[in-house]
Amino acid sequence: MEKIEKALESFKKGYNCSQSVFSAYSDIFNVDRNTALLIASGLGGGIGRTGNVCGAVTGAVLILGLKYGFFKEDEIDLGKERVYSKVKEFLKRFEEENKSIICKELIGVDIETEEGLKKAKEEKIFGNICPKFVESACKILEEMIK
Repeated sequence: MEKIEKALESFKKGYNCSQSVFSAYSDIFNVDRNTALLIASGLGGGIGRTGNVCGAVTGAVLILGLKYGFFKEDEIDLGKERVYSKVKEFLKRFEEENKSIICKELIGVDIETEEGLKKAKEEKIFGNICPKFVESACKILEEMIK
């Protein structure tokens, strides 16, 4: 539960959903917190606040890449199959639990528009709704990286 709490605390402090998930687990793979925060900084709000794939999902996918990814040339084919399989499993589980992996569908507002972003801020959607998705991503991730 420690990593989930760490992710939720980061999110509460104002870090985006992707940063919060990725930085909570990055130390397991020898990626320091500051580096993790930088790597994931553009992925919040559904990637650059476009409302696309949820940042909690992209943060988790980065961790899956560290756990199951590859870099050696002789592992390319097998490595792709391994990591893609794990990512697909994660996406399926997250979508089953939350009905979507798309930010604007999850929060019910298109934050790419000025009006949508204003509404999200006024209604405190990020603080009220998004922690559920951060927690969900972390719980699934914890089961997958044991």
